[in-house]
Amino acid sequence: MPMNLANIDLKLLVVFDAMMAEGSVSRAAARLGMSQPALSNALNRLRLLLNDRLFLRTAEGMRPTPRAIEISGPIQSAMRQIEEALEPTAFEPHDPDWTFSLAVSDHASVVLLPLLIEHIARVAPRVTLNIQSRPNEELPALLDNGEIDLAVGVIPNLPRRFKHMAVFEDKYLCMMRQGHPLAGRPITLEEFLAADQLSVKPGISDISRVDRLLAEAGLKRRVATTVHQFLAAPAIVSRSDLIVLVFEKMVPIFDPSRFYFCSVPVPNMQVAATAVWGDVHSELPAHKWLRRQLAAAARQLAAESGGDVRPLSAAG
Repeated sequence: MPMNLANIDLKLLVVFDAMMAEGSVSRAAARLGMSQPALSNALNRLRLLLNDRLFLRTAEGMRPTPRAIEISGPIQSAMRQIEEALEPTAFEPHDPDWTFSLAVSDHASVVLLPLLIEHIARVAPRVTLNIQSRPNEELPALLDNGEIDLAVGVIPNLPRRFKHMAVFEDKYLCMMRQGHPLAGRPITLEEFLAADQLSVKPGISDISRVDRLLAEAGLKRRVATTVHQFLAAPAIVSRSDLIVLVFEKMVPIFDPSRFYFCSVPVPNMQVAATAVWGDVHSELPAHKWLRRQLAAAARQLAAESGGDVRPLSAAG
């Protein structure tokens, strides 16, 4: 006898979908914005409904049972179809009700965001952009629960379920005050490593991106001060003998009469900024449109930078 769909709480299938993707009660709960007890309760209800344990606890995490594997494909396909059915059949960028939420790093906010906002204002002036600043550690949950549509920045080590598109490349430069003892000429590796440096570390990770790149080269700098807000760096450097590493594409925002810039005497101090989104959004017309506008802004950035910034195709 066919199961009566009226007896099924759709949220139970959402929980099943998250468990298949994450393989962990805690990660699935975080993905859905639920408490772990609430998710466990929903999972137990689904087990009773389907008369199967569905997920077995192992040393490697929650392993799906053969029954869970059997139904996962049809359930995931049905969830995607429901989500798409509830979206407007066509995206109309002139509709004033469209708002997109983006998490954009400080770096991308200076380098790419002005071009994107200028472009959107020109092609779809009634579309609203809600820009947030979030640490990389929070991005997977924000993308999964739909709180943001896209994340833009240097975002390493994201789970494979996310799609991405490279938008620009950049490299680090040394910045110091005019009048600094090392200003006015290139600095040597020995001078760079011995200089007191200001580290800007927006996230909560134990090591900054700069220090990770230096560690890959077998080097370690002297960090005298650490801040978590990039906005604080210019004021601090202007009143001290600290050196700070900034991105080359950000140099135009600084007053050249106050600061001196030179190359970092270490190879491979480049980064690639990407746009990242959840797989569920890949085929939605509104999200496709937004990604096209971001790609257009990236192409403009590449043109204005003399072609040394290369937007690439979307992965996946």
